[in-house]
Amino acid sequence: MDIYKRLLAYVKPHRWRLFVAVLSMFAYSIANSLVSATLYIIVNGLYNKDEVRLDNLPHIPFLSSISFPVFWIPFVMIGVFFLRGFFDYLSNYQMSNIGIRAIRQVRDDLYRHLVYLSHDFYSRGRTGDFLSRIMNDVGQIQGAITDVIVDLVKQPLVILFNIPWVFIWGGKYALFAILIFPLVAVPITILGKRLRKLTKSMQERTGDITSFIGETLSGFHIVKAFCREEKEISRFEEINRSVFEYFRKTIKVTIIQRPLIEVMGAIGAGIAVGFGIKYLPPDRFVAFVGSLFIFYEPLKKISKVNSTIQQSIAAGQRIFEVLDARPSIRNKPGALVFKEPVHEVAYENVSFEYEKGTPILQGIDIRAKQNEVIAIVGASGSGKTTLVSLLLRFYDPTEGIIRINGKDIRELSLESLRGMIGIVSQETVLFNCSVKDNIAYGRPEAAIEDVRKAAMIAYADHFIEALPQGYDTQLGERGLKLSGGERQRLAIARALIKDPPILILDEATSHLDTQSEKEVQKALENLMKNRTVFVIAHRLSTVQKASRILVMEEGKIVQQGTNEFLLRLGGVYKKLYDLQFNL
Repeated sequence: MDIYKRLLAYVKPHRWRLFVAVLSMFAYSIANSLVSATLYIIVNGLYNKDEVRLDNLPHIPFLSSISFPVFWIPFVMIGVFFLRGFFDYLSNYQMSNIGIRAIRQVRDDLYRHLVYLSHDFYSRGRTGDFLSRIMNDVGQIQGAITDVIVDLVKQPLVILFNIPWVFIWGGKYALFAILIFPLVAVPITILGKRLRKLTKSMQERTGDITSFIGETLSGFHIVKAFCREEKEISRFEEINRSVFEYFRKTIKVTIIQRPLIEVMGAIGAGIAVGFGIKYLPPDRFVAFVGSLFIFYEPLKKISKVNSTIQQSIAAGQRIFEVLDARPSIRNKPGALVFKEPVHEVAYENVSFEYEKGTPILQGIDIRAKQNEVIAIVGASGSGKTTLVSLLLRFYDPTEGIIRINGKDIRELSLESLRGMIGIVSQETVLFNCSVKDNIAYGRPEAAIEDVRKAAMIAYADHFIEALPQGYDTQLGERGLKLSGGERQRLAIARALIKDPPILILDEATSHLDTQSEKEVQKALENLMKNRTVFVIAHRLSTVQKASRILVMEEGKIVQQGTNEFLLRLGGVYKKLYDLQFNL
């Protein structure tokens, strides 16, 4: 129940709404308990014709002198049901308000926490599963916050206020109906545990569906190119079938509780009614049967409460698994805000491994001065991208230190560290917003003139102007309305407008045609002035003018120097060069 208590903590900021809701439930329970009294009055008036006389209630003799004309009966009925309906509406409205506000806050907290978690957390999970937790699991707990609180407060009050009426109408025969009450807890407890396990398994498989759909739709062109539509459909149907099976079992466990309680209640009520038919007058008998129906209806709702709680606990576990995860990369207490000009970036004996015992980088030593362009080349998997990821503190080195101006970057605030680094990665990521907003992503306050200037330097202005709304054109999901080269040039413009002292170009020209590459290379040469630049490239033609080229192999720097020096030296770089230029 610790999980459920944590969910209920989201109700605390809405205490006044909860207070109004509880008062309304209290008033509703009183009005609801008067329904059986209304039945008594109706039958009594029908029997006596002209007036209602409360003269056959031996348990409350002081009412025996009360009588009133039958024409008051419709007003009594309307009054009771109006009060019952009004307070039922008021309590449900307030609790629904609390529920949707709490759900909004849970979803806000979950998304905020996901955004701030480190890269290593995402490497252990799937995007589709995280989406499922934000949407499906959070939606699952809404009933636990609204319906459960309502029924946990309202239904016991309904039972409490109705018990005196059961004895008023049924006398000693009411004991047969009341004694069965404790036995109702048995199926609720047993079935509740089973339901929680089934629900958690079902939610995990639902996460599989979300992940699978996201993966398939993002790679739909590959699916079609390889004619794998039917195979992917079969895989989806298999996952969906397993979710259906868990859902079917969950429904079975959920719906069996109500009939079980009804049967158990019917046993007690049947015995009580059997005696009541023989010994009770008609008006008291009808009121007695009505009070029994009112008495057992809350029991059925309470059984549903248990089902909802068990399902919410299963969903809550998955939500709090994320909320309890701590970022491995975060600011140290008293982290420094770096504001100096960057004079040097140094890697000192840096090693790194994603998994213990599997080194990705080993003994890296680099000193990059201002105005230097450091090119990093090597075969795929040699550790090039990981090397620059450490500078951004996406991960921390397993061994060694990275320093900027002699300061350990782990002592700097993440905001100031990443704020002085611009990056154009090999995976071009654009957002579903305007061209202007995409370019100004790292500097949202930038004026349109600055955006245009960055686009012009990146040789993107001519195709942007040709778009339907120019810089206000919405790009769509992942910028798929643009070609690969156009997306890459927007990413370059995004780095340009940030005007960072450190620049990382990870295959920045990989999607450009030969002509565009030459143009962007000229722009990048101007951009690199008075900056420390790290260029990762497979195409050696893009790095031949670098101040220094680092050649990586199996996580180590095996050669370094200028293009001419490395060609004379021979070895790994010369082999890569010969392969690309067919020498």
